[in-house]
Amino acid sequence: MKQQQGSVLIITVAVLFAATMISLYAMRGTIIQDKMTANINNKVTTTNVAEEGATQFLNWFGGRFKTGGPGWPSSEQSTVWQGNIGNGLIPYDDPVDGVVNTGNIQNGRYYWIKKNTNISGCTELNTNPCWNDDNHQVTVQITGNLIKGTGKDTKILGESIYQVTIAAPGGIRLPKLPAAITLGGPMNTFGGPNSGNFKVQGGGEAAIATMTDSSYTTVVTTLQNNGVSNSFTGSNCTGTPCVTKQDLGIWGKPNDLMAYLDTIKNDSPNVQHFAGSATSNDLDVTKPVIIVEGNFKQNGKFPDGGSYKGILIVLGASSSSIGGGGGTNFTGGMYFANITGTVGNYSFGNVELTINGGHMMTTYDNSNMSDSNNGGGLNNKTTVLAWSEVCANPSCT
Repeated sequence: MKQQQGSVLIITVAVLFAATMISLYAMRGTIIQDKMTANINNKVTTTNVAEEGATQFLNWFGGRFKTGGPGWPSSEQSTVWQGNIGNGLIPYDDPVDGVVNTGNIQNGRYYWIKKNTNISGCTELNTNPCWNDDNHQVTVQITGNLIKGTGKDTKILGESIYQVTIAAPGGIRLPKLPAAITLGGPMNTFGGPNSGNFKVQGGGEAAIATMTDSSYTTVVTTLQNNGVSNSFTGSNCTGTPCVTKQDLGIWGKPNDLMAYLDTIKNDSPNVQHFAGSATSNDLDVTKPVIIVEGNFKQNGKFPDGGSYKGILIVLGASSSSIGGGGGTNFTGGMYFANITGTVGNYSFGNVELTINGGHMMTTYDNSNMSDSNNGGGLNNKTTVLAWSEVCANPSCT
């Protein structure tokens, strides 16, 4: 009898042990399942927040190229992306070191840019975003974190990183020219046309804009003496010919203008740049912007049919001329100045521009200018070249 009672005790202990082990394994399975579920939820959250940050950057970048936008950034690239994105700035604050900008945290969701990330293919190491000035493309990595706490108490529960490469539109928009023909600096000589068939139509703007009283007087007097006043028409002018003396904006500030043009002159898809002088026969009329650093002389028609639509910028007009003929058409805007000096110390010299022919129509058109309501021939839509998740786990570092 005692032997049987001992056997029952052993069996009972064994059964309890087995039940306990089963319970422990069941609990362990539940714990693992809960952790897996939590990890999946964390992964979904961090992926979503990284993608959200990338979308905010894309929207901000694309907005720069809409009508009136500032366009491609140049010297301000290290900070220019910090626009009003979402509820605040996309910060540089690393959660590992503590989040300072708590306004970007929503239910533990936090996206940011790690500025010293080494992006593959970037010419500058440890640079994020990576700006490609030659191709007008930007690559950025946006990190999305699920965090708990702020400041030094921040704990990272999950992390995902999205890398996005975006191309700027296929065209550039210049600051608005105030007239069909804009003259920067003082006029030394303005030779008027010898034919009433040379016409300049400013439309909603002036036919010719000057920036000094003496230049205004020189141009108006010359046109009146040549008897072609009525051929220079536009608006905002008190009489004929339609010539104004006004603030030219950036076109009247040689240092600012040269700094700006330096950022776009090598944009070969959109700009034809001459380091010296050029003639109309040298022009590539498929380019929306032509920059001539020396003198410019137009000899009759433009190449390929005699018409050009775009912006002609002449920066060394110490002895330049426009000679129409044979039904030449120019649509856009012309700028003539004689800018001398060196970087940071530019100034306007005297401009000499002679209009010595007829049968030419110059028509103001702001399609290629930043405040235009007309999209013209330029594409103002950004293009996403690559959009991918490069890391997704509790710690991508």
